[in-house]
Amino acid sequence: MIHMSSKKINDFEAYKIFLAMKQHFNNDYDYVKFNGKTTAKHDAYSKRKDRYTFIQLSKKFDKKELEQFFLSLFLNVTAEGNLAISRNENMWTGNLMDKESFDIYKNWKKRLQSLQYNFLNDCEVIFDFGTDQDVEFNDIFKSVGGDYPLIIKLEKQGEICIETVVIFDMLFDFLNNVRIGDTTYWPVYKKKVKDYMSFLDINRVHYVGVVKTLLIENYYDNYGQNLLT
Repeated sequence: MIHMSSKKINDFEAYKIFLAMKQHFNNDYDYVKFNGKTTAKHDAYSKRKDRYTFIQLSKKFDKKELEQFFLSLFLNVTAEGNLAISRNENMWTGNLMDKESFDIYKNWKKRLQSLQYNFLNDCEVIFDFGTDQDVEFNDIFKSVGGDYPLIIKLEKQGEICIETVVIFDMLFDFLNNVRIGDTTYWPVYKKKVKDYMSFLDINRVHYVGVVKTLLIENYYDNYGQNLLT
């Protein structure tokens, strides 16, 4: 599900993972493509005042766990599972060992462990809202009048989790067609969703099947019948 590997690491390696993950979410760097490699130098690291934080992290986590820990923090998702937008270029390393950081990581793990279950439930939430508001299936993923698509509104309200948005974008690539006037929040939101994709390895056939089955069996009159015509 997650493109990462486990092995014991030292504090400098922990620091490099942090830097690479930070670059992934704040620049055009792809952590997975470049396997987390950075140009960080040990001499520069040895002069940092926050080295003890990375010593602690390297003792607590192996490589895979630390990658997941940093991933959850840079995503910055709330306890409800929706994306809390903030620019993480100034993330203070002194906060990495805080209880809040570990709570974010714990909640992320819970969501990933229940990914398929959450997706099915979220689909029902999306389609219920869609039918109640007479929204056509394709319009669930479209912006109308420069406003956010229904699926993103639901995520922002904490009705569905961010992973569901990511999966739908992996299936339909709808985010690239969304046109929103908001030039502050939207670009950051879109980049975070796109950046998250690098770390999710899903069975697209399975999730397409989940959507089709649900539409035909539970939402036939509104959406499902169009799949059979």
